[in-house]
Amino acid sequence: MNQLNSQSLKYLCSFHSVSGNTAFVIAELSAMLKKLKIKPVITDYGLLVFGNLKNPKILISAHVDEVGFQVLKKNDDNTFLVGKSGHIDPVMLNNSPVYVQTKKGKISGTFYPKKELGDNKPEHFSEIILDTVDNKTIEIGDFGSYQREFWQKGDKIMATGLDNKVSVEMILELIQEFPRMLNSTMFSFVTEEETTYDCIAGLANLYKPQYGIVLDMMPVHQVSSTRVDVIPAVGKGPAILMAMHNYHLHPLIKEKLVKLKTNYQKIFVDIDFPPEPQNLQRNGVTKGINILLPMLGWHNHVYTMNTKDYLGIKKLIVELHEILNR
Repeated sequence: MNQLNSQSLKYLCSFHSVSGNTAFVIAELSAMLKKLKIKPVITDYGLLVFGNLKNPKILISAHVDEVGFQVLKKNDDNTFLVGKSGHIDPVMLNNSPVYVQTKKGKISGTFYPKKELGDNKPEHFSEIILDTVDNKTIEIGDFGSYQREFWQKGDKIMATGLDNKVSVEMILELIQEFPRMLNSTMFSFVTEEETTYDCIAGLANLYKPQYGIVLDMMPVHQVSSTRVDVIPAVGKGPAILMAMHNYHLHPLIKEKLVKLKTNYQKIFVDIDFPPEPQNLQRNGVTKGINILLPMLGWHNHVYTMNTKDYLGIKKLIVELHEILNR
């Protein structure tokens, strides 16, 4: 409970798991759970679920997918045009080190702008080209993402893929440190958070847990001149989403939070899209909550996190889990 297994996190962050191409990461996580003597189930939709699947009171979920791109067209000069997978911007991919996952493994490459250098801010994917060290091996339809990096010193971790492998690691640590949670709780690794929230809504509709805890990260360095937001800070502990433009934390969960002894930061953001807890609640039964790890970075190459925030979230989850089970 007092330590993050950074080597395990580094291993998870190395996985290829782009939205729309997550079969490998689901198979790998399934194998890891079986080694822990846990019998996971891969749903008809392709999601990984385990724990109490008969009458779960609580669902704890994390998405395993990340943003990336898909190869769509080969140019006359053997470079490629790509489309996005998830909410990723061509500006972020431009000149970034990337890889393409092929049948023969990962192929390294990068993106170059088609615009002249004096106007090097591509706005559309048609304005950047992908080149790799082995263009012959790449096939139309292959997926790719950022090259993997993982650096750590003290409490700071800077790495590719922390959104959202850090929450996957947290669930793996929780079920090993607190195996009793599996008795009342259903856990899920969902695959399409970066493209749609429908898969987690489908889980809630299928299993109808009373409560749903969604684990994810929160970019804390971005501000808007047109919105009024209350954003948490890295190094100040875990964060809970209290409200968005069209969402408010369920009042019955608010009542439970009063009993928490663990400190947390409150998030209020004026963004007009439904968060995962709101999608969980479409079934009219489940009450959802977003517990978020403050980070620097958002759908870019490298994120920055603080391990003290991570440990604070673990402590908060264990405490909230006990409160919700009373």
